[in-house]
Amino acid sequence: MSTHPESVTRTIGGKTHTITRRDIHAAAARLRSLHQNDLRNRELFILVGSGLYYGPDLIAEVTGGAQIDGREAYDLLGSLGLPLFRWDWGNLKDTRNAK
Repeated sequence: MSTHPESVTRTIGGKTHTITRRDIHAAAARLRSLHQNDLRNRELFILVGSGLYYGPDLIAEVTGGAQIDGREAYDLLGSLGLPLFRWDWGNLKDTRNAK
C-alpha cells in the first residue's frame, strides 16, 4: 500500500491542474523514453515502468503543454511516489532513499 496520494493539484502557468499517477503513465506511453545520450544536458529524471523520462516533458504531455522547471517537476512527480533519479557527474543515482 502506497503512502503517496493518487493525485496532486498544482498551479502551473497560471492554470490549476490535477495530475494522477495514471495520467503520468499514459503520458509516458506517448513519449519516447530517454537514451543515455539524452542525459547530458539534464539532471533530474523519473522512472515510469521501464523507461526514464525528463519530468517537465511528462508534465507538459499531461497538461497540454504547461511549462515547469526540472526541480518543480521532480518534486511534483516524487510526491506521487514515482522513482526519482539524478544525473550526477556521469552516474545515474537513485534518490528515493536520499535525505
